Amino acid sequence: MKRFLFFTLVLLLGGALLAEAMRSYPGYLLLMVGGDSGKRIEMNLWVAIGGLVLGLLILFLLIWLLRSLARAIEGSVSRIRFGRSRMARRRLTNGLVEYMEGNWARARRLLLKSAARSDAPIINYLAAARSAFELGYRDEANELLAKAEATGDDTQLAVAISQARMQLLDKHYEQCIASLQRAMQEEPNHPALLQLLRQAYYHIGEWNGLRELLPRLEKHGTMPESQLQQLELEVYQNLLRDAANRKDREKLREIWQSLNGRWQRNIELRNLYGETLHKVGDDVEAEKHLRWILNREWRGDTVRLYGHLTGADANQQLSVADGWQKEYGENADLLTCLGRLCLRNEIWGKARQYFEKSLLLRSDPVTSAELARLLFALGEKDQAARLYEQGLLQAVSDLPQLPLPGQNSSMLSTKAS
Repeated sequence: MKRFLFFTLVLLLGGALLAEAMRSYPGYLLLMVGGDSGKRIEMNLWVAIGGLVLGLLILFLLIWLLRSLARAIEGSVSRIRFGRSRMARRRLTNGLVEYMEGNWARARRLLLKSAARSDAPIINYLAAARSAFELGYRDEANELLAKAEATGDDTQLAVAISQARMQLLDKHYEQCIASLQRAMQEEPNHPALLQLLRQAYYHIGEWNGLRELLPRLEKHGTMPESQLQQLELEVYQNLLRDAANRKDREKLREIWQSLNGRWQRNIELRNLYGETLHKVGDDVEAEKHLRWILNREWRGDTVRLYGHLTGADANQQLSVADGWQKEYGENADLLTCLGRLCLRNEIWGKARQYFEKSLLLRSDPVTSAELARLLFALGEKDQAARLYEQGLLQAVSDLPQLPLPGQNSSMLSTKAS
């Protein structure tokens, strides 16, 4: 209220002063247009000032109206444009949700509709390409990958990863490896590229390639430590098996010697190395490794293999195995092993005792066959025949009950019931 009264007082005072000035100083304005002979405009000075002020007010009003109109037009255009962008973003969001849920057809449609006005069209095209791939549209997927790559200069890696994943799912492993190797020329240690290359190598059994990849997987990959160690073990196991299958004794030794101490002390790997040495005919070296294992822990499969080996000193082998009996106790596998080592040392009676003890602990067709051939060689052919029959029936235990010559069918049916 006070402010209103103050402004009213100021206006009244200003009006009074202006009226007094107009009365005291009437003034006169003369405008000549076109020289002395031209048009003359005469008016009161205060009228001219009033007209000038009014003209300026009208000019300012026109400028304000024009600017307001321009802003209104610009706002309408922006609302239309940004409205379309919001629609594109909404479609992108919905398309990605459908993509994550595996609704490939709907995801593909929404992503392609919003691609033209998307802020990040590469996302649209990559997700749409994967959706098309899942729907079986391989050619369209490749076309969309090409469009994704054309959206910018820094899209090659994302496109290469997407393409490699599709090739991996399609089991086109060689193509996948080629795509990944091209991409790795620019990003040799990218975790996603390393993982995809690992999977492709694994599927085709490219163990040498995997071995070269292991250091980078360990340094730059995202695999848990336990999985990485399991992969490394599988790589070394398969390299040893491949060399053994090729009967390449030198390569086998080269692979083993290239392993670090931690892996050479690995029981599983050392046991396999002993097996592969036996396979390539190097029993002397195999015996050393299997003995190293059994001196540290009991393994039934290892002691069974030990009985097959022809070491440098058969008598020493028997002595070593006898020591295991004292350490680990009587075991069917160990007794069979001891029986074989006795045969190798031509100790027939003791071999027979070991085989018979083994069969008392466990019925086993292999041990039955070993004892049978020993008895046959000793002239006990009837007992050997019974053991052969016993071992054969143990090996083939799922024979159906069928009528045979010399058997009463009613007795068979009674037994069957």
